[in-house]
Amino acid sequence: MNSMHLSYTLILLFVLPALAAKNKSFDMTSCDKAKQPKFMGSCCNIPRDDRISKSCRKSLLSQNKTTTNNGDSRNLKADKVALHACIAECVFKQNGYLLSNGTINLPVVQRSLEQRYQRDPVVAQLMISSLKTCLESAQRRAQQFEWLHTKDQCDYFPATLLACTMEQVYMNCPANKWKNTDDCLAMKKFLVACDNSKN
Repeated sequence: MNSMHLSYTLILLFVLPALAAKNKSFDMTSCDKAKQPKFMGSCCNIPRDDRISKSCRKSLLSQNKTTTNNGDSRNLKADKVALHACIAECVFKQNGYLLSNGTINLPVVQRSLEQRYQRDPVVAQLMISSLKTCLESAQRRAQQFEWLHTKDQCDYFPATLLACTMEQVYMNCPANKWKNTDDCLAMKKFLVACDNSKN
């Protein structure tokens, strides 16, 4: 995965729904286009709780310009990839998902997902198994792109992990949550073909 693909994946998979593509029809010409969050969300009806991410986004944008690790000034409003990486890191930190060494606190994440989806244990287990599937590949990808972390002030690992986890969830969406349309089937086929969690 090259840096452009990583940036595009972060934008498409981590962006808040308001920034997702407005196209109503699925475009299956590339792996990047298969990863349209509005599509994935409309094909697999798994409820999301965006309160913390909205709060993080508002806080980050209110800071407007930030000083990065290398002393440069950066405007998060203009750098969507960095913004969404920072939102993911903020969400993970606020929920206690990140340990001080930058790794995931798996027991805390697991308890949180079990609590959030307590009325739907199948979804809870799908979220947990998807997260576990993605841990190693997301860590490797984040390490491959450490130059992004030194360029910005946020760690890209949470956003990379979140993007991979949601791809896995949508690829393995429970039948009772799945919208069985031609576009959704085409998207699922492409997500399976483009699966990066094994890399």
